[in-house]
Amino acid sequence: MPDSRWKKREEPAIAEGRGSGPRLVFLLAALSLLLLGGCKRQEAPKVATVALEPVALCRGTNLQLPLMVAETQGFFAGQGLSVSVREFTLGRDSLEAMLKGECDFATAGEPPVVEYAGQREDLRILASLQSTDNMVRILGRADRGIGAPMDLRGKRIGTVKGTNAHYFLDLFLEKHELSPGDVTIVFMKSDGLLAALTSGQVDAISMTHNVIAQARQALQDQAVLMESRGLYRNYVMLLTTTGLLEKRPGVTARFLRAVDQAEEFIGQHPAETLALALSGQKGTPAEVKQLLESYRYQLTLEHALLMGLEDTARWTMQQGGDGQGGPAPNFLKLIDSGPLRAVRPDGVRLEK
Repeated sequence: MPDSRWKKREEPAIAEGRGSGPRLVFLLAALSLLLLGGCKRQEAPKVATVALEPVALCRGTNLQLPLMVAETQGFFAGQGLSVSVREFTLGRDSLEAMLKGECDFATAGEPPVVEYAGQREDLRILASLQSTDNMVRILGRADRGIGAPMDLRGKRIGTVKGTNAHYFLDLFLEKHELSPGDVTIVFMKSDGLLAALTSGQVDAISMTHNVIAQARQALQDQAVLMESRGLYRNYVMLLTTTGLLEKRPGVTARFLRAVDQAEEFIGQHPAETLALALSGQKGTPAEVKQLLESYRYQLTLEHALLMGLEDTARWTMQQGGDGQGGPAPNFLKLIDSGPLRAVRPDGVRLEK
């Protein structure tokens, strides 16, 4: 219903003489200009730029997809972090760089963590980012008489000493009733394995995906791939030091939260995930897709991780000639579960 009071205020202005009309128009125009000026000032407010906190990450070149997704999809930036990445072929190298103070975080598998467990009391395990039971494989040359695992007897096999590739090779030989003495294991740097295999210096190699994929491409129909899913589950761990946890306590939880978002993205966007993996890995789309299917992407601290570290520690002592006489390090002391509990409480599944 119209407001009669508002009508009464309008009527006298209309009833006034002709001279009042221009004044009213002028006043209304001036008022409109003032209002428009105010609106324009509101449309372009000054927004303060929020500086992202720098974080340095050392990671391996093997398929660490959650970290790649967190980088490319802006999940790190969404947590207020500007992450610079240094890539290393071996987890040992990325861990060593972090322990030298070159990075805030590093990723590595069991062997390098075991290696430094007794040397660095400030080393901390924050979470497993991913795991797979098919990361390491063996590639042999058919023209050297290799067609099956038993054909490795008497052959020269190249690998990198003290790595998960070396550990897998020992497990693979044992599974097929061979011992390290039945073959000649040739230790070399990771960047020399491909040339050693293609030149015939070695008859086979034990290594992770990228080198194996390059070797398959180089050898073509002479390449014989040998794998053993379920023989060895490899965990990629996120590592840091007590120094970072004490000086920058909030950074770790934000980093893990970005990874958690990335793992959710991987589950919901398989096509985009595959495209990203293809951009960072060697091999055909079919090979990379098969590799992805063997991975489990889930932030965890689980009992199986501890068991894997203990098994690797016993193997490492055997390599050093210590047999099984010494106890494995207490890896629970290296674990800081607080940041993961803050992000994904159900991911912490450690038995006491």
